[in-house]
Amino acid sequence: MATIKKLSLIDVYFIMLLSLGITNHVTLIPLILQTSGRDAWMGTLLTMILHLGWVYILYFIMKRTGQQSIVTWFKDHFGPIVGWIFIIITTLYFFWMTMVILRETTTWIGVTYLPQTPKIVVTLSIMLLCLYVANNGLRSIAIISGILLPIVWVLGHLVAISNLEYKDYSLLTPLFVDGYTPLFNSMIVAGGGFMEMILLIFLQHHMKRTMHYLHIVILAILLGGLTLGPLMGAIASFGPVPAMESRYPAYEQWMLVTLTKYISHVDFLALYQWISGALIRISLFLFIIAEGISMKSSKRRFWSILATSVILCFVPLIPIIDRQLELFVLGAYSLEILGFLSVLTVCIAFAVIFKTKAKGG
Repeated sequence: MATIKKLSLIDVYFIMLLSLGITNHVTLIPLILQTSGRDAWMGTLLTMILHLGWVYILYFIMKRTGQQSIVTWFKDHFGPIVGWIFIIITTLYFFWMTMVILRETTTWIGVTYLPQTPKIVVTLSIMLLCLYVANNGLRSIAIISGILLPIVWVLGHLVAISNLEYKDYSLLTPLFVDGYTPLFNSMIVAGGGFMEMILLIFLQHHMKRTMHYLHIVILAILLGGLTLGPLMGAIASFGPVPAMESRYPAYEQWMLVTLTKYISHVDFLALYQWISGALIRISLFLFIIAEGISMKSSKRRFWSILATSVILCFVPLIPIIDRQLELFVLGAYSLEILGFLSVLTVCIAFAVIFKTKAKGG
């Protein structure tokens, strides 16, 4: 594996917007709509505002650790045992989240485009591509993100503008018809997705320059917009009840697009957006898992990525695992992710404070 080159700020933005944006589109929007209906957009907006305060904790951690590798920092300050406990916990998280997006992607492709193709064929195709990208290093992930994201951005605006004739934004009101419970439910779901910005801590040692609080705030606003825009568009296009009943509301907005009266059925462009996000997310998580397990050896990193990829190809296809992934996505996803990432962030912050005070003393 080649020597890893440092990432610029724009590289970090591209990687984060694709790897986290796919979750906001694929997983969060259906859950927010199903739990909150018409109030979903307001809850997401409030969560986005509150999130700007929470990301200061990320900035605090990154500043106090000197943007050193968080794994190395734990090993240096708390010893190898605590360091490996941290690695195991975070590795299991990244592995589980990789299985979730891989399962969601293969299921969606099977339902919409390739119903006659065996699921294992789709899974192997995706994982072989992700294995190649991850093995080429973080710089390759950044370059591919820089190529893919502008097109994804253009397509996102295309679907938004093309469907204006079908949208009725008066459907976004009235709010709180069923009280404030749906609002709080949507905030929990959206919060779980926004908390994934903790990914910055695992990338900080690869950055060329220090990431300031304003940089993180801008990224948080952009990620919030990736959720809020399609969410409001789904309600305005279909109405709150049909949007709640939709499994893939962001994709179904593509089915309304017509480019002049001669061009329609362009929903295949949604496949480009989805695969782009899934490619970067899976490749990035494979890289982080391998780097945490075998940071100092490029050969061991390769074998770690290969072993993880092989496991990911077959474990999600086991019926009981597939069922658990489905129940997790449709049920406990938001609350469990919000709880886990909140606890993880607070624990890292307290560890940083404790060691800083101890050093000062």
